[in-house]
Order: sequence, then structure tokens, then C-alpha cells
Amino acid sequence: MKKIITTIMCLAALVSLANAQTCDQFVSNGNGKKVVYSNFDAKGNKQGSVSYSSVKKDGSTLSYHNEVTDKNGKAIGNADFDISCNGSALKIDMKSFIPASSAKQFNGMQMQGDGKYLTYPLNLKVGDKLEDGDATIIVMNNGSKFSEIQIAMTNRTVEAGEQVQTAAGAFDCFKISYESLFKAKIMGIGIPINLKVTEWFSPKIGRFVKSETYRKDKLVGSMVLESIN
Repeated sequence: MKKIITTIMCLAALVSLANAQTCDQFVSNGNGKKVVYSNFDAKGNKQGSVSYSSVKKDGSTLSYHNEVTDKNGKAIGNADFDISCNGSALKIDMKSFIPASSAKQFNGMQMQGDGKYLTYPLNLKVGDKLEDGDATIIVMNNGSKFSEIQIAMTNRTVEAGEQVQTAAGAFDCFKISYESLFKAKIMGIGIPINLKVTEWFSPKIGRFVKSETYRKDKLVGSMVLESIN
């Protein structure tokens, strides 16, 4: 009986998740909000923060400005990107996935993307295989090309529906795993970094509330949502 009740509760939670978001709700819920994440190393030591402030761009799009700070609270980088909704999925600008650890290296430089987006269907379900995402981003410094960044996210799978508790509250999430490739070329030379990522994506806020990054099956860092204001 306990197993049956647990199964029913899980199914109810997944139905709630699947119907938790529309484009209008996404824009109205995010407009004017500031979300703040903390970065942690493999040992759980805080390494800094990333904040995302949003404003309504139009009826289906939020424009975000992010600020990255180190563990001492010093600003080390910022960027701008959009998240839009096309009626069936959220589309997140791939420029937003440049690791916070690279913010200091590219601080003050301009990034030119190639219009690529990572999609999250509004009707996410456990077992879904999501579209891959890839992009090439050119980093400009004083009008000259400084670096070329390649990002790819593949084998994206919705593994489970789980509730996640953070300092910002409790969130019904989908646990999504994928493989990530990050390569920054400077003067034509770059070493690819292959990672595995698990994130807990909240349809309600249209973003993840927690993520863990692994390299060669060892945890190398995590991000956790700390506040929404």
C-alpha cells in the first residue's frame, strides 16, 4: 500500500510539473526578478556567486544580465542574453552556458554568438530525450578577435521528477543529465574539456535550481540557487 501511495504521489507531482508553465507565466513570473546562485568546488567550499537580473523584452522573451563575483565578492565578469518561449519550449541563448570560471578571463570583452539556443519543452516528461545544443561564440577585445569558444551539450535525458530544497525554497524539478564539451581557442590553440552535468530544472522559474558537474566521474563543482527577489 505504501508503494502504491508513493507512486500516486510521484505521478501527481509529474502531472503538476508538466502543466506548471506557459509562455505568459514564464514571462510574468520572471519579469523584474533577480536570481542568485552560489558556486561551490568539489569539497563544498563556496567559490563565488552568479546573479541573473531579468526584464521583459516582449511578450515571449526575457532579457537577462548576469554578474559573476569571486569568493571575496569582487566582480569578475558579466554578460547579456535572452530566454524566449515559442509556445512549445523555452529557448535559452547558448552564450549563457559559458562557465562562470571563465568570466575573469573574458571580463570586459564582447561575445558574438551564432544565434544558437538550448531548448526545454514546456511539457517535459521523465524519459524524454532532449535536443542537443551547440554553438560557436567569438570573443572580441577592442574590435579584434581574442578567442573562439565552442560549446556542445549532448545526450540530454530527463531522468526523474524530484523536489529540491534550497535556501530559496522548495521546487518541483526534472532531473536532467547530459554531456558537455567546452573548448576555448586562443591564438588557434585550445584544449577540449569534456564534462558530465546533472541539473535539476524547475519549470516554474524556467531555470535550474541546482547543478553538479563531473569530470571523469568525479565531482568538480556545483551551483545552487540561493535567492529569488
